[in-house]
Amino acid sequence: MKKSAFIYTILFIFIGLMGFSGELPKGSKDKSVIISGSISDKTSNEYLAGVKIACANCQKIVYSDLDGKFFIYLEVKADENLTLEFSQVGYTTKTLDLKEVQANGSNLYIDLESE
Repeated sequence: MKKSAFIYTILFIFIGLMGFSGELPKGSKDKSVIISGSISDKTSNEYLAGVKIACANCQKIVYSDLDGKFFIYLEVKADENLTLEFSQVGYTTKTLDLKEVQANGSNLYIDLESE
């Protein structure tokens, strides 16, 4: 009886492992990008709270905190070109290409002009 229970246990483990084999990570070309920075008024240099930072292609939105700081985490495909849009009522919208953002480093300083 113990021998058959042992065989069933081993068989159960083997079948369970085979079931998960189809869920192994695929060799996708996705990469994670973390972008942070601060946003201020161009003329007064005061930090702006509540600025909307939107990634148009990936439909992700974050807002700057009370100190004008923001943090956004994106997962992008290698061939995908994303844009970040910084907007707030009373200020002109600023749009940055993700490649331009990465060239400037992951910590950005954005200044918005009032309308």
